[in-house]
Amino acid sequence: MRTWVKATLGGVILMVVAFAALAGTGAYFVLRNMEKRTGSEGDAVQAIDAVRARFGPRPPLIEIADPRRGDVRINRPVEPSPTPVDTIHVLNWKSDTGELTRAEIPVWLARFSSVNILSQLGMAPARFRLTVDDIRRYGPGIVVDYGTQGTSRVLVWVD
Repeated sequence: MRTWVKATLGGVILMVVAFAALAGTGAYFVLRNMEKRTGSEGDAVQAIDAVRARFGPRPPLIEIADPRRGDVRINRPVEPSPTPVDTIHVLNWKSDTGELTRAEIPVWLARFSSVNILSQLGMAPARFRLTVDDIRRYGPGIVVDYGTQGTSRVLVWVD
C-alpha cells in the first residue's frame, strides 16, 4: 500500500475517533446534568417564575410571539455583557407526559452543536440563526421563554 493511502486512512480513523470521543463527552455531560420528574403545570410555572424574578424585567434574547407565522425577534445587544456565562439551563414541561425536565449544558459544549435553539421549535435555522457568541454577548439572562397554557412550557437561560 502506498504511503499517502496509509496517511489518509490514518487521518480519517483519527478524525472518527476524535468525533466519537467528543460525542461521548457531550452525552456524558448532558445525561449527567439532566433531571426528569413528574410535575404539573403549576410546578413548571412556579420554577419559571423563580428564574424570571432572578433576572428582572430585561427582555429575553429571543422573543417568540407566534411561531407558526415565524413572528420571532432576536434582541441582540449592541454592547457585549461584561459578565461571562458558562452554563445553559433548560426547563421544559410537557402536558402530554406530565414530565418536567431540567438540564444544564456547559456553554463550551454548545459550540460543537450545529443545531440552534430555534430549530428545535420547528423554525428555519438559516432565518433565525443564533450562535453561542450571541448568547455570550447577551450575558446572564433568559434566552427564550415560551409556552402555551395547558400544553407546554420552555425556559432557557444562561448564567
